[in-house]
Amino acid sequence: MFCKPGKGRQFGGIFNNAILAVGSIGFFPLQTSYLSPPNVPDMQLFFTTDIIGQRAALPADEARHCVQVLRKKPGDRVQFIDGEGGMFTGRILEVGKKSCVIAVEEEERNYQPLPAAVHLAVAPTKNISRIEWLLEKATEIGLTAFHPFFSEHSERKVLKPERLEKIALSAAKQSGRAYVPKIMPAVPFADFLEQAPVCEQRFAAYLGEGVKGSLKLNYRPGADVCLLIGPEGGFSPREAALAASKGYALVSLGPNRLRTETAALAACHTVNLINQDFHTRLDDRSL
Repeated sequence: MFCKPGKGRQFGGIFNNAILAVGSIGFFPLQTSYLSPPNVPDMQLFFTTDIIGQRAALPADEARHCVQVLRKKPGDRVQFIDGEGGMFTGRILEVGKKSCVIAVEEEERNYQPLPAAVHLAVAPTKNISRIEWLLEKATEIGLTAFHPFFSEHSERKVLKPERLEKIALSAAKQSGRAYVPKIMPAVPFADFLEQAPVCEQRFAAYLGEGVKGSLKLNYRPGADVCLLIGPEGGFSPREAALAASKGYALVSLGPNRLRTETAALAACHTVNLINQDFHTRLDDRSL
């Protein structure tokens, strides 16, 4: 389940809307979408929010990659996202060393939305590369927002939000997602509980007393959820009690101690699998 106090592979709990239990859910192959998409993007995805009417302009870094690295030229077909669910297809009109203007030919709004909002709240690890890896993989699986927080046992107090935003964007493009997770400012644990997003379910991963079972048994398919994972030293009893007082059910992720990034990814994947199975059954019934 979650990590016990101590060094290394420990997790606190998952708060806010849903928590996953690794040991209690068994092993599942990773899947990066809740349903097999019928129209996965078939080419390199770019990103821009500069879309006016039927024209779009790539930002300098995206344009540079498109024109100088991939050698795209006027007339070439490209696909891009806006990070808010828009998937676009068009043809290049003009190019420069750091510019690329595209004529939009097709657009699809709300492209492959998640069946439920998934908010992941995590205490950053001492080794920042582990949190960056987690954000990348959670984005591929399906994530609405990433909420870093600092708790009593946190070993890292500084994050670079700009770098995290780049990682989330890159992962979204790589996995064919039109939605890019929001990267929220890092705040103290108590502040996070007060400012947490409104979700239908709230769960906290914990190894101590008061655990209400596994995420698999408690999460309702389609419910907006927030997953809270503690630091490598785990949540303190005081923090667990505080979370419970705010309406978070303490849940288990299995009998083993897990690294922070392992527990967080398992939680995201559990929610994804539950929703995937639920929607697959609904589709089967409609046939």
